[in-house]
Amino acid sequence: MKAKDEKLPLWTLPNRLSIVRILFIPFIIICMEKGFLFLAFLLFIIAGITDGLDGFMARKLSMTTKFGLYLDPIADKLLVSSVLITLTYQHLVPLWVTIVLVCREFIINGLRAFYAMEGITIYPSFSGKLKTMLQIIGIACVLFNTGNNFFISDAVLDQIGLYILYAALFFSIFSAWNYIAAIFKPNPQDGN
Repeated sequence: MKAKDEKLPLWTLPNRLSIVRILFIPFIIICMEKGFLFLAFLLFIIAGITDGLDGFMARKLSMTTKFGLYLDPIADKLLVSSVLITLTYQHLVPLWVTIVLVCREFIINGLRAFYAMEGITIYPSFSGKLKTMLQIIGIACVLFNTGNNFFISDAVLDQIGLYILYAALFFSIFSAWNYIAAIFKPNPQDGN
């Protein structure tokens, strides 16, 4: 996939949706801190929907830009990492899970930024996209569980959310391994 920055304005609709996702973060965190967990859940779901919507629109409407290729994953990482850290602070997600997930994001984004300076774009893999989707679903389950007491018993939904986050953890490590292996794979043209 080639970026089409030359022909598109910087602030395409998909890029605006990514910015909206970033702007939702403080409101979600404030709602979590003030105990308005159901409202935090709703805002998080809306932010999660913008994640799928911006990618879909960029592809279907041919609005893919280089800026969007970097902004979208950064918006995802900020949203997920901020909420995970807050959930860990509130003792709703184990600390080690958050540390591994957030560290993975720093490593992969650091590699992306380094290679971007060299003019090389690292595109998201299927396992990376699946990881993000599972993180959003798992976090939403934990937020919904804590924010309500009227649908499913707390213990059941909490466990479902944590199991989904563990699956996200697996795909997080798997996709990171694939990124790193692909980056450091010897180039046959170098004679290695």
